Amino acid sequence: MTAQATILADCEHGALGSVYSEYHKELRSYAAQRIGLSASEAEDVVQMAFMRFAEKYQVSEIDNVRAFLYRAVHNASVDMIRRNQVRDGYVQNMQMGEDQDEGKIGPERLAIGQQFLGVITSALWSMPGKRRKLLLMNRIDGLSYAEIARRENLSETVVRKHVAKALLGCQGALRKSGGEI
Repeated sequence: MTAQATILADCEHGALGSVYSEYHKELRSYAAQRIGLSASEAEDVVQMAFMRFAEKYQVSEIDNVRAFLYRAVHNASVDMIRRNQVRDGYVQNMQMGEDQDEGKIGPERLAIGQQFLGVITSALWSMPGKRRKLLLMNRIDGLSYAEIARRENLSETVVRKHVAKALLGCQGALRKSGGEI
């Protein structure tokens, strides 16, 4: 018997201890089989549920102790599963961060990116202001053609044509730069 189980057995002049003895195995099986926890996790969850019960209630206060304990084990299981998901997500993010560190951008790739950005920037500044604005509203701000048309008092067709011409202008500038990028 663990230290927590011993504490539980001593509580309430044996009333909680007898409840623990009566329902412990049943609740542990429920947590393992129905909720899908490992045997050790199920044991932890049942003890956690009994500890919460012992801290807040007396056996005589609860009408249906068995149902109460089943709900407590269920809630403690959900808490454990959520904690495990958070922990696993954190570990996964940390591992992905390590992988990203290995693939850091080298000087050559950085230079190519800067050249690419320079070509696109030049292409944007060489096109008419309205066309540039509509392209940026669509591609950078993420607005739909209909939303842009509404905001700018234009038809959706006009917005589509301006964005298409702007994209063709950017593609043309990239083609002109040829093998440099």
